[in-house]
Amino acid sequence: MNSRRSSGGRLSPVRARALIRKEFRQMLRDRSTLTLGILLPLMLLLLFGFGLSLDVKLVPVAVVRDNSSPVTRDLFTALQRSAYFSPVLAGSWEEGRALLSSGDVDAIVRRQIRENPEGGETVQVVVNGRDSNTARIMQRYLEGALSQWTAARQSGTSFLHAPAAASSGKGQAEAVTRIWYNHASESSYFLVPGVTALIMTLIGSLLTALVVAREWERGTYEALAATPVHRAEIVAGKTVPYFCLGMVGLSLCLAAASWIFGVPMRGPLWLVVLTSLIYLLDALGMGLLISALTKNQFLASQIVLVVSFLPTMMLSGFIFDLKSAPEPVTYVAHVFPATWYVEILQTLFLVGSVPGIVVRNMLIMLLMAVLLLGLAGLSIRKSLE
Repeated sequence: MNSRRSSGGRLSPVRARALIRKEFRQMLRDRSTLTLGILLPLMLLLLFGFGLSLDVKLVPVAVVRDNSSPVTRDLFTALQRSAYFSPVLAGSWEEGRALLSSGDVDAIVRRQIRENPEGGETVQVVVNGRDSNTARIMQRYLEGALSQWTAARQSGTSFLHAPAAASSGKGQAEAVTRIWYNHASESSYFLVPGVTALIMTLIGSLLTALVVAREWERGTYEALAATPVHRAEIVAGKTVPYFCLGMVGLSLCLAAASWIFGVPMRGPLWLVVLTSLIYLLDALGMGLLISALTKNQFLASQIVLVVSFLPTMMLSGFIFDLKSAPEPVTYVAHVFPATWYVEILQTLFLVGSVPGIVVRNMLIMLLMAVLLLGLAGLSIRKSLE
């Protein structure tokens, strides 16, 4: 008898529709909710899509001109023809060091003469290593540009008077590099799917974490507890409106990915939408569970930031590749649904439909959704004690 009263009696579609309609009206009246659900996703898309870039382009490089050697001028022209560098001439090694220390350039290139009986020349490259990741990328790009310059000199071709690409002679092997899945080498192709996961987390977890806590703080939960509504009806009433708002956010993300950033979608659209629906249920379940346990909006929002928003940013593979992380961190990352969702999105956008990844990750996310929504329903009490 007590258990039936605490759960709210039998399920009623009429009561569930009434609760959903009531929550829809409250959501539409709350401008802060609409701002977080629509305006903030647009800002995040523009910020991460245009403002955050992992690409290395037009890097300022100082080419030391110790004398009027044609080798130095040829090297300067070789770097100038590359889309990755913006070379400037430095009159001496000391001037190049000063430019590097002040941050005006990110690397120094200078010609050196070998001190051995055979003579010869070498090229010294000094890279600013304050950002280790950018330094490694610059080093690889510089090595590639210098290797092309060296090949051109050995074949008797000058960058000053001939085309940049020198023809190879007979019997020489030519290395041909092809980049799959991101042929343009644009970091936005990798980041925009992660931003989609971030926005879905924001709408699903953060907004839902406030709904039950708001009822407790405003004292309206007493009226709700006095009605014969079932726990499942409360869960439906609190999640369906934000589920629809999350679909609006997903539509904005997909439209921006295709029309603004030009990210290719090599997997089927219906599969992207289906996986997003499942992940949105994960986010809604996590937010509702936190809201039901804390009963305080400020505390609920802080917990959501720690257990949902920050892991999506740092541990999902959104920005940093998890393959380079320590093994214990990898295990912790896969506790969160966002890790599985980001992997699916990046696969569907850039690679295509890979059944081994898609089916496995979808089943894991679906299991998490059932668990989180079930725990949220059990955490919602029909008593005021």
